[in-house]
Parts: sequence; C-alpha cells; structure tokens
Amino acid sequence: MTTVFIAGSISISHLHERVQERINKIASSEFSVVVGDADGADTSIQECLRANSARNVTVFCTGPTPRNNVAAWPVHRVESKAKAGSRAYFTAKDVEMARNSDYGLMIWDCKSTGTLSNVLELLSEKKKSLVFVNKVREFITVADVSGLDQLVGMMSGHARSKAEEKIGLSTKIAQLGQEQLRFSKLDSAHLAETNDLAPTHIETSNEVVESYSVKLRQELISALKDYIARTHLNQTEAAKAFGVTQPRISDLTRGKVDLFGLDALVNMAATAGLSIEMRVC
Repeated sequence: MTTVFIAGSISISHLHERVQERINKIASSEFSVVVGDADGADTSIQECLRANSARNVTVFCTGPTPRNNVAAWPVHRVESKAKAGSRAYFTAKDVEMARNSDYGLMIWDCKSTGTLSNVLELLSEKKKSLVFVNKVREFITVADVSGLDQLVGMMSGHARSKAEEKIGLSTKIAQLGQEQLRFSKLDSAHLAETNDLAPTHIETSNEVVESYSVKLRQELISALKDYIARTHLNQTEAAKAFGVTQPRISDLTRGKVDLFGLDALVNMAATAGLSIEMRVC
C-alpha cells in the first residue's frame, strides 16, 4: 500500500482549501498516512484526516506519548538518544517517517527548516515531495535538485541564513547534487550493460554528458554574472531581479556550479528578462 508522509510548518494552523482537497483524495484512496504529533500543521493535518474519515493513519512521536493524536490512531514511538526537547530529539521521528513513506506532502511557510529538512530527507531516500508553498498558494513538485532550487529560491535572505546556520542548507544541496549525479551514472551504466556495450564506452558516454552539463551551467553563470556587472546591481538588487535569495547570488558570483541545476539558472535568466537560445548539432 502507498504510504504518504504529510507534514508542515508549525506556524501554519489553518490548511488552505487546496491542501484539504489533496488530503481528502489521499484519505478516499485509502492510502496509508504517517503524520507527526506537533502543534500547528501536524495537528491541523490530523484534524483534516479525521474530518475525511481517514482510517490508515499512524501518528509518529518521539517519547512515550504523542503530544497530539486527535482520533486516537495507532502510535509509532521513535527512540532518540538526543537531549529531550532538542531539535535533534524531534527530528528522529521525521527521519523515520521519511524512511517509512513512498512520497511526501508538505505544507511550507518559506522559512521552516523542519519542513525543509523533511523534503531533503525524502530526496536523500530517492522519494519526491509535493510541497504547498503557503505564501504563494501553489504546489511545487520536488523530485530532484532542480526542484529543490526552485523551492529554496522562495526563501528570504534572512530565512536562508537561518537555514544555513541550523541545517547547513548549501552543503546538503551540494551533497544531494553529487548523489544524484552518481546514481545517474549508475543507471546509465546499467542501461549500457543490458545493451551489451563495453565498459569503456559507458565511461566515455557519462563523461561527455557531465561535461556538457557543466559547460552549459558555467556559460549561464558567466552570462548572469556579466548581467550583474553590466547593470551595476548589488547582491540584494540582483536577487530581486533574478527572483532568488541573496545567498544564492553569493553562490553565483563565486561560481559554485555544483549548487545550481540547469533549470534553476534558466529560470533566473528568464526572470531577469534575458533571452536564451539553444542550438543542437
């Protein structure tokens, strides 16, 4: 049975009607649901599940009893060696829910590092998330680093700085990007083996693909840096022009290619009104 991990920011106490509709579909499909026990979004999610007569629900908690369990559903208790009440203490149950689910439905306030960590954890498990961004009232699918870039681009500079401080966001994005590339190469190797291609051909093909990807991203980064210099924008002004946060501009000006997906760079250029042309030979 499909298992959905539903969670959200503690600051969100009211679920938008689009989120309620999505939860209703999950309940009516009789999917299995795992949900946390915190105040805010967790409790609102539980209330919505109860209102939609969801039956296959498990409430995860850290410690002996859940803080909230509005319909007395079965409880999965997760033990944590971290200090009681600390961030790491409560994160243990979130990691366990990510491992026990097939995909995630997240409700995010554009700053909660807890919800963002859930998206990161699901990605590390090769699972996608559907994230409802409360501020813009839209869903974003995060199935890879490119989708994650789009999500992070909605954070304010202050929220991004807090995420760097609390969870080392840039480092985690870079690690996910490297992991994604490694699995992409493994998949290509497996495909080549099934077609009786020689190992040397596999290695060469992967190197060519990665070379093109890096080259395209480097060219886009160079063009965006030239635009910033030509228009005499500071980092705050450039962030506004490209539709991202100031720390992302800092990464850009330092040429950190591994932190940017191709889609994210194209979106930044398009937001600034730059024209991009592609030629395939």
